[in-house]
Amino acid sequence: MRDPFETHRRGLSRFLVREDVTAEVLPLLQSWSDGSLPPGRPLPGGRGGVGLYAGESIANVVLRPGRRGGLVAKFNRDIYFGFRPRPFLEVRHTEILRQRGVPTVEMLGGGIRWVAPGAYRSAVASAYAAGAANLWEYLRAAAVGERAAVCEVVARATRLLHDAGGVHPDLNLANYLVRRRQGEIEALIIDCDKVVLREVDARDRQAAFRRLCRSIRRLDPESAVLTFECIEALQTIGEPG
Repeated sequence: MRDPFETHRRGLSRFLVREDVTAEVLPLLQSWSDGSLPPGRPLPGGRGGVGLYAGESIANVVLRPGRRGGLVAKFNRDIYFGFRPRPFLEVRHTEILRQRGVPTVEMLGGGIRWVAPGAYRSAVASAYAAGAANLWEYLRAAAVGERAAVCEVVARATRLLHDAGGVHPDLNLANYLVRRRQGEIEALIIDCDKVVLREVDARDRQAAFRRLCRSIRRLDPESAVLTFECIEALQTIGEPG
């Protein structure tokens, strides 16, 4: 499997950029690292700071700075720790899955800036999925009669992930992007930095379905959006490959 990414270094910063878009994406990541990146068009979702930038060979580039979540975010907004930077794992894992036929976003690159040994700030760049919303937002806006069909597409994408040897440890309603493209519903799997690449067994498939159910119970405890038909469609995630 060919690796299309190149490594670039400048001072305390390190970048991993897809070779065919280096001329556009590397300057964006370098500007982010230097603190000189102009504001992009704000995009909703995530934990803030996500901007959309116009490209030439790429229609639009999404730049997403790393942001901490949960209780950690109260005292640490954007510093990560470790010597295997998460943005590089996300870029490489997502590309491996995409080459194996899994519907994912198109990763263009990632960057880090070391602030101390083993501590860094990060950002990733991806191609803009025009018209997409995360699964929860999409289902809330969708017609009732369309929701089960959306869940069938999501389940199919998840089975492709498993068939390709990917175990996503945090599948939830926010880790899918859904849109209509050329009249068809498309589901993209995102946030693949923690994906484990190995043989997937029946327990992995069932665990993925249970994680998704926990996300559903948290966001939709009254089953006002995800009906029985939706759950029935998603349940096929746990079926053997």
